[in-house]
Amino acid sequence: MEKAIASTQERRFENIVKQAPVGITILRGKDMIVEMANETYLQIVDRKEADLIGRSLFETLPEVRSSVEPLLNNVFETGIPYNGFQFPVFLNRYGQRELTYFNFVYQALLDEDGRISGIVVVANEVTSLVNAKRFIEESERQFRSMVMQSPIAMTIFRGPEFVIETANQTLLDTIWRMKESDVIGKKALDVFPELKKQKFPALLRQVYETGITHREKEALAIVVDQSFYFDYEYAPLRDREGKVTGIMISVFDVTEKVITRQHVEEARERLQLAVEATNLANWDLDLQDFTILHSDQLIEIFGHPPGTVLTHQQMRAQLMPEDLQNVVLKAMEKALQTGIYQYEARILLPNGNIKWIKTQGKVVFNENGTPKKMLGTLRDITEEKSFSLALENEVRERTRELAVNNEALEKMNAELNSFAYVSSHDLQEPLRKIRIFAERISETELHNLSEKGQDYFRRIEKAAGTMQTLINDLLSYSRTSNADRVTELVSMNTVLEEAREQLKEEFEEKKAILRSDDLGQGRIIPFQFKQLLINLLSNSLKFAREGHRPVITLRHETVKGSEIPNSIAIPQKDYHHLIYTDNGIGFDNQFRERIFEIFQRLNSKEKFNGTGIGLAIVKKIVSNHQGFIEAHGEKDKGAQFDIWFPVQ
Repeated sequence: MEKAIASTQERRFENIVKQAPVGITILRGKDMIVEMANETYLQIVDRKEADLIGRSLFETLPEVRSSVEPLLNNVFETGIPYNGFQFPVFLNRYGQRELTYFNFVYQALLDEDGRISGIVVVANEVTSLVNAKRFIEESERQFRSMVMQSPIAMTIFRGPEFVIETANQTLLDTIWRMKESDVIGKKALDVFPELKKQKFPALLRQVYETGITHREKEALAIVVDQSFYFDYEYAPLRDREGKVTGIMISVFDVTEKVITRQHVEEARERLQLAVEATNLANWDLDLQDFTILHSDQLIEIFGHPPGTVLTHQQMRAQLMPEDLQNVVLKAMEKALQTGIYQYEARILLPNGNIKWIKTQGKVVFNENGTPKKMLGTLRDITEEKSFSLALENEVRERTRELAVNNEALEKMNAELNSFAYVSSHDLQEPLRKIRIFAERISETELHNLSEKGQDYFRRIEKAAGTMQTLINDLLSYSRTSNADRVTELVSMNTVLEEAREQLKEEFEEKKAILRSDDLGQGRIIPFQFKQLLINLLSNSLKFAREGHRPVITLRHETVKGSEIPNSIAIPQKDYHHLIYTDNGIGFDNQFRERIFEIFQRLNSKEKFNGTGIGLAIVKKIVSNHQGFIEAHGEKDKGAQFDIWFPVQ
C-alpha cells in the first residue's frame, strides 16, 4: 500500500516537473548522464527527449561543456548550490549558433545514504530580457552620444533640484563658457544663480511636475552676465513607469539673428525718418505693363494735389522734351543692361514752374534674366541745382583770383631765389675777403695792435665766422624748402654710414659710439635724409656732457598710422618709426616744440656755437617726407627724437 502511494506521488511530481514553465533536467553521476528533461528544457536546447535521456549532457550539447562543466563538477564535489544570473551560453539551436542568457540553479541530489548522486538543473532563459536591456542601454548610449555631438546646445537636468547630469560641448563652449568638471553633478541654480531672478526656474518646475513640454522662441536670457536670445525646448524625461525623472533642454542661440533684425528695424526706422526729412519719394515700376506705385511725396514733387494717382505716362509727360530724349530714355536703356537707373532732369509743373529732379533706381531681373521691375527713389534737387550754379560762378571767380595770386607768388619765389643767389654769391664774396684780410692782419700786424685792439680784432674774426655759418645754414634751409622732392628706394643703413663718415673727425675727437638697428630700405630723398642724420648727429656731439663719452642709439620699427600720437597720419597706412636717442645734456621738456623753430637756441652761444637752424632743417626734411617728428628731453639725461614717415 505504501509503495503504491509513493509511486503515485512520484508520477504526480514527475508530471508537475514536465509541465513546469522553467527548464528542468536531472543529471546523474560524474558523467552528468541525463535522467530526465522536461518539455521546457527540451525547447530551450532545441533537442528531442530521445537525444538526451541516458546520454551524457556534454555528448548531446558539446557547445556548453567549456562554460558549465566546471560549475557542475564543483556542485557535484562540494554539494554547494550554484546560482547563475544572466549567464551567457552559446547553444546550437534552430540551425545556428546562438548566444543565450539564463538564470539557473544547480542543486545537488542526495541518495538515501546522504551521498551526492546527481544534480538537478532549473533554468529560465532570459535572452530576450538581456537583449532588450542591452538595446535600451545602447539606445541610451546613442542618445547621449547624439546629445554630446549635437551642434545644438543640449543638457539634461535630473531630479526636482535640477542636477546637471550631462552637457554637450556646444553648450559648454558657446553659452555657459565653462568646463565640464565645473558643472556636472551640480545643481543648475547653484552654478547659474542669475537664473533665479528670471522666469526659467518656474518653467522647469512646471515641466517637471506636469510632464508637458515647453517651447519658446527668441527668449531673452542672461547667462554668466551676458544677454542671449534663445529658441529653446524643455522636454520631460521619464522612467519605465512613466514618471518624470528629468528634463532634456535644447537651446539654439539666435542672438545674432535677433540683434541683426533689430538693427534692420532700427535702420528701417532711421531710413523712414531720413526719407521724411529729405522729402525723398519712393516708386515701384512694373516693366511688363508699366504700372507704377508711388509714395505721396512723389505727388507733391510733381505739383499735384494730395490723393492724386499718377501713371507712368503722366509722369513722363511732365518731363522737359529735350531731357526726356537726351537723358531719361538713354538712362532707361542703360539700366536694362547694367541694372542701375539714374538721371537728373527737369519737369514742368502744372502751375508752369520748372523743377529739377534726381532719380535713382535698380532693375530687378527674374530667374531667366529678364527685367521684371524697377525700384527707386526720386527727390527734388532744384535748390541744389541753384546752389551748384552759384557755386560754379563762385569757383570761376576764385579761379581767376588764384591765377592772379599765383602770378604774384611766382614773382615772390623768383625774388626768394634771387635772395638765395645773393646769399650764396654776392654776400659770401665780400665776407670771404673780410676773412682773408683778417687772417693776413692776424699773421703780420696783430702784434702792432694794443691788447684792446687785438681783442676787438678777434671779435671781428669770430663774427665773420658766425656770419659764414649763418649764411650756410640759411642756404641749407632754403634748399630744403625749395628742392625737388624726388624720392628713391634706398638703404637707410648706407645713408647713415655716409652721414657718420662725413662727421668722422668729430666722432674720433669725442670718441663717440653709434649703435643702430638694421634700418632696412626706405623711400626717401637721399641727400635730404643724409642732411637730417648729419644735423642730429652733430647736435649730439656738440651737446655732449663733459666727462661722458657720447653714446647715440638709432632704432627702427614699422607701425600703423593709428599708433602715431598727436598726428594726422592715415590710420591704416604703414610708417617707418626711427627712435634717435643720446646721453647728452638734454633739455627741459617744456621746450620740446620750440627747439624746431628757426633761430631758437636753448643754450649759451658762448659755450655752444651754432645758429639754431639745424633742428628746423630736420623738421623741414621730415615734413618733406610727409612725416612727423617729436622731441623729448630731460636736463643732463639726454634727448630723444621720434621720427615717422610713410613706408610708401
